[in-house]
Amino acid sequence: MNVVVIVADTWQFNYLGCYGNSWINTPNIDRLAGMSTVFENAYAEGCPTVPTRRALMTGRYTLPYGGWMPLGTRDQTLTDIMWHEAIRTALIYDTSPMHLPRFGYGRGFDTVRFFRGQEFDHFYSHDQCNLDPDRFHKPVYRDVPGKGREELLASRYCRQELLDYLPQRQHWRGEEDQMVARVAGEAIAYLQQRDKSRPFFLWIDSFDPHEPWDPPSVWDPDLCCPYDPEYTGMEIINPVPTYAEGYLTEAEEHHIRMLYAEKITLVDKWLGKVLDTLAQERLMDDTLVVFLSDHGQPLGRGVHGHGIMRKCRPWPYEELVHIPLIIHCPDAAPRRVASFVQTVDIAPTILSFLGITERGARMQGKNLLPLIRGEKDSVRDFAIAGYYNFSWSMITEDWSYIHWLEEKHFKENPLKAAAAVGLHDYQENTHVWTCTPGSEAQLPRSDELYDRRKDPFQQDNLLGADSGTATDLNRMLFDFMRSLKAEE
Repeated sequence: MNVVVIVADTWQFNYLGCYGNSWINTPNIDRLAGMSTVFENAYAEGCPTVPTRRALMTGRYTLPYGGWMPLGTRDQTLTDIMWHEAIRTALIYDTSPMHLPRFGYGRGFDTVRFFRGQEFDHFYSHDQCNLDPDRFHKPVYRDVPGKGREELLASRYCRQELLDYLPQRQHWRGEEDQMVARVAGEAIAYLQQRDKSRPFFLWIDSFDPHEPWDPPSVWDPDLCCPYDPEYTGMEIINPVPTYAEGYLTEAEEHHIRMLYAEKITLVDKWLGKVLDTLAQERLMDDTLVVFLSDHGQPLGRGVHGHGIMRKCRPWPYEELVHIPLIIHCPDAAPRRVASFVQTVDIAPTILSFLGITERGARMQGKNLLPLIRGEKDSVRDFAIAGYYNFSWSMITEDWSYIHWLEEKHFKENPLKAAAAVGLHDYQENTHVWTCTPGSEAQLPRSDELYDRRKDPFQQDNLLGADSGTATDLNRMLFDFMRSLKAEE
């Protein structure tokens, strides 16, 4: 038996046809969904990029323990386990935060193929560039005490991201040069040239559709964005992570979402070629195929992102933490599952499929195969999500509740993006566990409570009207976190 994991970074779950979107074109992932299990309530427990992948690879929670952390000597990853099982392993990716030397997320893979040029990578920044970054960059600066300087720093960093990215981008001549195309092409080559005498584990990690959102319509004068054909304004491909109000016009904000949608359609096309190759190589009958994203993305006002553009900390809202998760299991009929599942559940599910569960004893996730095979209806009554040292949230069938760990962080730095703080310089703080038993019942004013059935995208905070429910959820959340801490 083989396993293929496909991670597409920054994909809002509701930007997929199989999750109910009626206007976006994602035929290939939808086709996979039609032969697979679609998890309707999958959540990333600790955001964003690296914490999620740590949970995926180790089957252990990250949220109560740490943020952007390297793999440690006590961490047991899927590839650590497969090293002892004569399974060929390969990682094909362009997700540069995983590749940063301090993190070590290529550990244990027999084959590693990395494509340079995405976020945090300055490899091309010294090349001469004929593209003006200010053609695609809209800065922001508001003279608001405590926020203006921060937004200015974020603007400068976003412009620097373009200075890193555009020198290589200027040479692209067609779709085949897109980063997702290169990742998909290498994955296809691996599948076609693999050692067919050995089982394999292939991890494909595409940073697209992560920003910058520069699909073909941005570059080709003969094209217009298929989702926003009448737009004639500035192409803001790398917006500043901040409040949309006072920064972007409604037309600009809408167009950014449509560029994101166009990029998603492009990613769907190239991942579809990988799925086609799996079928052509007759692998679908003996291969577990897992498709998911690490997190979504706030994309502006209202239900699109609570007024936020890009994943500013510390808000763990639905548009960020609710993720698509589709698993094709050869011996299971297609179905949709409503049970809550989490990123920590992927690793134990893979080990169970491969029949080597005894090696995953330290994993905290749940095996999802009983759900996939229709043997169970549920494995969890709730999900958790959040940002380490900033926020915890609990999602149940009826409610979603958000708790701020340190109110001072929320008040002093509400717009801190990863860029502005230089790879999360707050990660060493360990004051998360300073809450004493009983103190959680005294809810800080900033906590939030939403009726999940009536208000799934969390627009109407009911904390003041139903503090009793919030207190109950707060206690449940802290009890669960204490249980995880006890297993550390």
